Amino acid sequence: MKIKALRAEIAALSEEPGWSNHWNNEGSIPDYSRVRDRLEALLAQGHADAVVDLGAELLNAGVRQVEMSHDEGETAEEIASCLDIVFRALPHSSRSPAEQMRWAVEADLSDDYELCRGAKAFWDKSHPTKAWNALAEHLASRLPQDRSAKNRDDFSDTFRRDRLSNWLILSLERAGRREEIIPLCRQEVERTGSYLRLVEQLKKAKRWEEAEEWIRKGIAATEKCWPGIASQLRTAFIEMRKREQDWTRVAALQADDFFAEPSLQTFQALQKAAQRAGVLPAVRAAVLHYLETGAVPQPTARMVGEETIPPWPLPDGGLKPAIERPPSHPPMTDTLIDIAIAEKRPDEVLRWYDQRKPRPRGWDYGWFAEDRIAEAVMEAYPDRAVAIWKQLAEKQIALTKPKAYEEAAGYLRKVQRVQKQLGKEQDWQSYLASLRRANERKRRLVQILDTLSGRRIVDVM
Repeated sequence: MKIKALRAEIAALSEEPGWSNHWNNEGSIPDYSRVRDRLEALLAQGHADAVVDLGAELLNAGVRQVEMSHDEGETAEEIASCLDIVFRALPHSSRSPAEQMRWAVEADLSDDYELCRGAKAFWDKSHPTKAWNALAEHLASRLPQDRSAKNRDDFSDTFRRDRLSNWLILSLERAGRREEIIPLCRQEVERTGSYLRLVEQLKKAKRWEEAEEWIRKGIAATEKCWPGIASQLRTAFIEMRKREQDWTRVAALQADDFFAEPSLQTFQALQKAAQRAGVLPAVRAAVLHYLETGAVPQPTARMVGEETIPPWPLPDGGLKPAIERPPSHPPMTDTLIDIAIAEKRPDEVLRWYDQRKPRPRGWDYGWFAEDRIAEAVMEAYPDRAVAIWKQLAEKQIALTKPKAYEEAAGYLRKVQRVQKQLGKEQDWQSYLASLRRANERKRRLVQILDTLSGRRIVDVM
């Protein structure tokens, strides 16, 4: 009767979706505390089989309920806390080790919401090789019947099939059947595009030439539709070259990445590799010249004004992106500014800041970036930093929103701090007064400005 009543309670609880509204702290989250208590009691009384059976029903109902819910994860947490008990019960059930493992795998495959977090404790235990072998046989028979990933462009389908085959790969490995893993990965790569998994298995087997071959195939196959996978494959290729300590080739590959997408990150990666390869001065001169002028590196030295640009010292990386990137329009000031900030060169920060091209209407470099620029030049050029912060504060004030006024106050405090350090407190007070006069109808803003001036709000009421 206890089991029947608990089954009915699970069915009733899982019927209604959970919901919450964090704006007003209202909501309705299903309370699974009695289910947890009853599952704990059943397990303590030695009814592990019943707990596992109920767990299967709870998982199926819980997945449906979470799909319908609109909350911050509270409903999923309630269900997961119950399933934690189910996974504790699983090793104590009358199921064979292989059946227990099969149950845990099937639970994972049906769970898209991390409800089965408790499975970690189960998998952390040691399981017999024989059971792993039986699990591998079961999953291998199931894989041909799986209908997902018929369309490789459907991410959700490929993800589900990869989860199934990942369990099969793990089972084969633990069963000592490693020779079957690479053929399986090669078979699946055509179905799901899981090139990186195949490459990793080839590297694990030290089959380096095959790994390189599949990296090239994978990049060609995924660069247009799945650029993230292509990027991961490029990274794997670079790691292989690092392993060989072929720093010239590593630098060449990093150069390809830089010219495909100039940024502080790709610049720093290229510099690091070029230093290891012993060609940093020539590479740095060429890439900075490219950012400034758009002129690609040349194999011979050339004069630009009074500056000599050394010949490009790197070979072809061999993995140039097949996709043409939108043309960049020099000077690439955003990247040059980021580099100058990272290298603590305030003169260069201001040089490129002052040369930025006008932005299209409605588009800006970004308030955070402008703030970083002001911080970067504050010590060397405090007046320029103050001017930038004033401009940022005035842009926020123009939005006429209370939250924007708070943002403006943050910039104004920086103006206040610097002008106080410069002994220009009178300039600060005059500027604050002018802002107050220009915005005297914005009551909330005036209160904030009065606070910045040192006047308490009660003094001006």
